[in-house]
Amino acid sequence: MTLDRKLYLLAFLITSFLLASLFAIGAVFNTRRESRINSMVDEAYGNLRDMQTFMLMTDVYGTEMGCLAAQSKLQQLDQSIWDLGVRIDRYRVATEEFQRDPFYLDQKKVFNENEFLYLLLVSQLKRNCAQNSSVVLFFYRDSHTCPKCDDQSFVLSDIKRDAEDQVLIFSFDMDLGLTTLNLLAEYYGLDAYPCLVIGEQRHCGMQDREFIVQQLCASDPAAGFC
Repeated sequence: MTLDRKLYLLAFLITSFLLASLFAIGAVFNTRRESRINSMVDEAYGNLRDMQTFMLMTDVYGTEMGCLAAQSKLQQLDQSIWDLGVRIDRYRVATEEFQRDPFYLDQKKVFNENEFLYLLLVSQLKRNCAQNSSVVLFFYRDSHTCPKCDDQSFVLSDIKRDAEDQVLIFSFDMDLGLTTLNLLAEYYGLDAYPCLVIGEQRHCGMQDREFIVQQLCASDPAAGFC
């Protein structure tokens, strides 16, 4: 075997080894990401079950007891739900062909279903317990169908970072085809994406930070960030 052929063979073997190593490392990282997301899912849904229990306490012990317990848990639940949503989105960005990834799709569906349940609990808290966090509903689709949806997400993340628990943001993926989300879209008459609902008012199309804060303050002038 000539020297050139030996060098080509060696280069091929090294390249093959490196590619195999990259695939193996990618598989390990994917497994770790999935494990971390599963752990966060368990934590978030545990908090969600606690909230349901606390709201049911109002039927047994009265509104004051149920509200006291539920409001003490709300901030923790909001943070865990928000962190989980961010983590799932990072998994989406880091995983090739995520739209066909069964793990991502399953977690995204369960996350959206439980986020809707969380919205119902918050609505009940606002009605029965004078809970005063501002609520934003964010309806979006994938970036190919909705080029501005990612931009809108960044604006909302910036507002959430500054306002923290004073603003509760519920992000709903309309590409999942979930019945609950389709009913919400029909109820609010969504006709374009991205679309926000603030103070029960619909605002479809890309909205900047200033406009969103103005709408939040109009719906709740006493909010601390106004």
